[in-house]
Amino acid sequence: MLPTVVTAVALAFSTDNYRTGLFLVLATLLLLPFPAHFLWRSLFPTYRARAGRCAAIRRELRQLDQRIAAIFAGYRARRQGEHFKKAYELAGRPVRELEEALSVGMFREQREVFVTAFMRQGIAVRVTASIGSPMRCSAADNPARWTEHIERLGCDEIRQYHNHPVHDGHTSPSRADVRTSKTLRKLLGPHGTRLRSLIICWNAAREWKVFEHDTTGRHWLHFEFDAAA
Repeated sequence: MLPTVVTAVALAFSTDNYRTGLFLVLATLLLLPFPAHFLWRSLFPTYRARAGRCAAIRRELRQLDQRIAAIFAGYRARRQGEHFKKAYELAGRPVRELEEALSVGMFREQREVFVTAFMRQGIAVRVTASIGSPMRCSAADNPARWTEHIERLGCDEIRQYHNHPVHDGHTSPSRADVRTSKTLRKLLGPHGTRLRSLIICWNAAREWKVFEHDTTGRHWLHFEFDAAA
């Protein structure tokens, strides 16, 4: 770009006609970088190596984007009025498949979604879901009855998921999230230790992360989907 700018400035001062000068500057800025790029590649080994590396990175990024797009395309969109848990067939999924389906569905909603998964030996045997506002959501059923479901279904874990609609790959539990976890643990009584509170967020490429948090607000990375892995 440096020789392109220098050439454009030189052409601008080489003519007394404003319109002609402006045309030459625009034409130079638009057209000269292409032949200059190929000339620099043939003349300078360092430039050639860096240009090749940039091209390889662009190919890799396209491949990653295609892989993520294929995952999203594997789930049909939720129809108007259709229940979230039915649209993404959440019940019966093992943990990783469940979190993938949640990550796709929650991203598409662009609102907070509250999902409770009653787990037995790593499989979701009962799932409830509700769609809230862009910043808030709550349980679809009555948490006071969760103990009954745990005992009836023989569950060894309850996973409570919701999403934070941020696309920088990082998040943390809000005060409301911490209060909700405390309340749910209290309602579960002796089964409170089986509750796991999890938050899903994404980066700009739509790769997702699942963070877990406790009732003090401490949080840590539970799982990270990496399209390159």
